[in-house]
Amino acid sequence: MGIRRPWMRSSRVAACATAVVALLLTSCGARLSPRQLAQALGTNGGTGLNAGGQGSSGTGGVGPGGAGTAAASANGPLTGGAAGGATGAGGAAGGGGGGGGGAFALPPGGNGGATDIGVTGNAITLGNISTLTGPVPGLFAGAVNGSDAFFAYQNSQGGVFGRQLKLAASDDQFDCGQNKAQTQSDVPKVFAFVGSFSLFDNCGAQVISQNPGLSDVHVALSKDAQAEANGFSPSPLRNGAATGPFQYVKGLHPDAVGSAGSLIGDVQSAKDAWVGEQATMQSLGYHFSYQRVYEPTETDFTADIVQMKSKGVKLVVLIAADVKGIARIQQAAQQQNWHPAVWLLGASAYDSTYNPLVGSAGEGSLVYLPTAMYLGEDSGGIPEVGQFQTWMHRTHPNANADLFAAYGWSSARLFVQALQAAGPRATRASLQAALKNVHQFNDNGFLAPGDPAGKGPPVCYLMVKVTGGHFTRVDDPPNAFRCDGSYFSAG
Repeated sequence: MGIRRPWMRSSRVAACATAVVALLLTSCGARLSPRQLAQALGTNGGTGLNAGGQGSSGTGGVGPGGAGTAAASANGPLTGGAAGGATGAGGAAGGGGGGGGGAFALPPGGNGGATDIGVTGNAITLGNISTLTGPVPGLFAGAVNGSDAFFAYQNSQGGVFGRQLKLAASDDQFDCGQNKAQTQSDVPKVFAFVGSFSLFDNCGAQVISQNPGLSDVHVALSKDAQAEANGFSPSPLRNGAATGPFQYVKGLHPDAVGSAGSLIGDVQSAKDAWVGEQATMQSLGYHFSYQRVYEPTETDFTADIVQMKSKGVKLVVLIAADVKGIARIQQAAQQQNWHPAVWLLGASAYDSTYNPLVGSAGEGSLVYLPTAMYLGEDSGGIPEVGQFQTWMHRTHPNANADLFAAYGWSSARLFVQALQAAGPRATRASLQAALKNVHQFNDNGFLAPGDPAGKGPPVCYLMVKVTGGHFTRVDDPPNAFRCDGSYFSAG
């Protein structure tokens, strides 16, 4: 069966998708924007499944190519999994992921064989519903790649209790109906869902919630998905924000926070999420002298720079913009010879394309992250970062190790940690019972710690500075996160 491709959607729809994810993840400290961050997945702006649905490792996942295949539409296992036992490192205290290989080998009494749906004596099949084709090909391909890379690592260690982990990746084609249908189709086939990433996870959430015994482990974007009683996110989201990054900036530049400026994408979900972010900053004494809601397709921000300059803006907060938008805004400021005291950027700026795009206009910018520096800077001190880089390269050498891949990797790690705790006779019930006991998780220092079972968002963060065209830690504990704030809930 072929895949229906809804190519008639306008480019503005894709840009709107960008802004929605930007601020949905902004509300938990992460900053990304789908359309242009999706373009960062590959230099051509899109990745799709390789022919036959195989990843570059032969175990599955998504590789460069741009077009999906029939194998992408939930037609069977595409990947072999990875998780294993990196040593916990760095970061604030938090669950990490346990041992690998021999510690969870096939026990003398066996593993019970086919103990539940999606389980045999030598394999477990997991579902993943992500956006791989549509208006922006390869939109969230990283989520599949990251999950696949982690499972590939775990399988190299012997799997879990004698079972290899296989990922059946499905493409919702940027369509609510497809997301719901693919989820429904997978319910009687897969043991659990792991690492999914879609703006339409609210559609699949309807199905997930109707099947309370089935666990869903992914970074939930929609309120419906976040509310799943059987949903578990490695980095939970909630309306509001961690106060730490804003307190940090206030401490450095107390005179600047009274004259802040920002640009917000004209998408309702993004605007709603910005309300929580702004409320958090205002609770700390921030005042915005300039704000503008802009169309996601805009590329010229000269007028905004002129306005901010005339209004005496000293701090520019860009947490709802994508990496290309941020670069354009900062270059426009440089062209107008305007240099605010502080540029505060979100996680969308932490991208391999940022420094080449922005050039010297980005020098000195502050970037705050809810993750370790997964592009590789932290690989020497946080082994999980090195594992992520190594296995992404082995399984998907031409794919971008982006934030979506990082969340896919961590979702798979959380799942495997619970699977190991559930014991060799794996059932959906024992898995979910184990997940409900995970109240602190940081993926061995890869993530700021959160509470998957209690749906508690991270409070800790990294502060990174752009210096000489490179991302560098600043005022952070070695190989760890700053945890000097609280979480401001905006309702």
